[in-house]
Amino acid sequence: MRMGGRLHSSADGVSDSCTFATALIVYSLGFSGTVAAREIIARALPFLQAELLPNGVWKYWTADHPGRQSMPPDVDDTACISHTLRAHGLEVPDNRRLLAANRDRRGRFYTWLAPRLAPPPRNVDYWRIVLGQVRTRARSRAFWTNNNLSPKDVAAVVNANVLLYLGDCRATGRVSDYLHDVLRSEGEADSDQWYRSRFAFYYAVSRCAYAGIESVTPLLDVIVERILAAAGAGGVIGADALDTAQAVCALQNCGHSGADLDSAVEFLLSRQSAEGGWSIAPFYFGGDVQFGSEEVSTGFALEALSRYRAGG
Repeated sequence: MRMGGRLHSSADGVSDSCTFATALIVYSLGFSGTVAAREIIARALPFLQAELLPNGVWKYWTADHPGRQSMPPDVDDTACISHTLRAHGLEVPDNRRLLAANRDRRGRFYTWLAPRLAPPPRNVDYWRIVLGQVRTRARSRAFWTNNNLSPKDVAAVVNANVLLYLGDCRATGRVSDYLHDVLRSEGEADSDQWYRSRFAFYYAVSRCAYAGIESVTPLLDVIVERILAAAGAGGVIGADALDTAQAVCALQNCGHSGADLDSAVEFLLSRQSAEGGWSIAPFYFGGDVQFGSEEVSTGFALEALSRYRAGG
């Protein structure tokens, strides 16, 4: 089953066959106890398993996407899919040492599993992955150039997603410091080239806390304060229903309740379409291209509402 993110611009939208959106939706639907949600999850998990690459990693694009061969694996997809599969009791190859090897000198995780000169990772699986990219360097070079990307990319939400999967451990010891620095500098909206909404940052960091990762607990009060400061008339938080849904989830991750949360939920309910979903909105970016889908927006909204109904 493919619940790929839809490529969307101001002019039109085209289908983008990817693994990432499926992992996000499965996570969100995990908070729903409905038969429909369980059926969707049961169909989605084998798809994620089938997209597994050697050495326990995933790419963003699926096997039938024409751009897949030129794209390296990445830690964001690998961490999110690994976490999702394990949360549903499925085995994942041991990829923890591989991810730990893919860090910069400050202890932050690089986004891409790709060749870099320094620091040289001491991990056999890492070199197995990147040597293939060296052999096809012309195709790899086109990927970096055409998409304005670098093997040295580091991003805040990506690091939070890796922290969610690995938990507090030696490999992630500097990640919470990095996330704290982002909050302290008020850089939530520009600390990640992929996720340009501050609410994506609040969602990612707070769900680490919800999962019991104690290193991010000191950040929660600031997250709640900034979400509430962004609340507008009629219960909207941020720009649209997607921002509001992520904000509602983040507030619940932080243990917050009250009238402001109630108003945000009422806003979400008012924006549900007659077909039962929520409208498309940009969730992540690739250069000037916006990625989102009605399915992704609906997944976040259903997570927010399911948890609210269940009391958090």
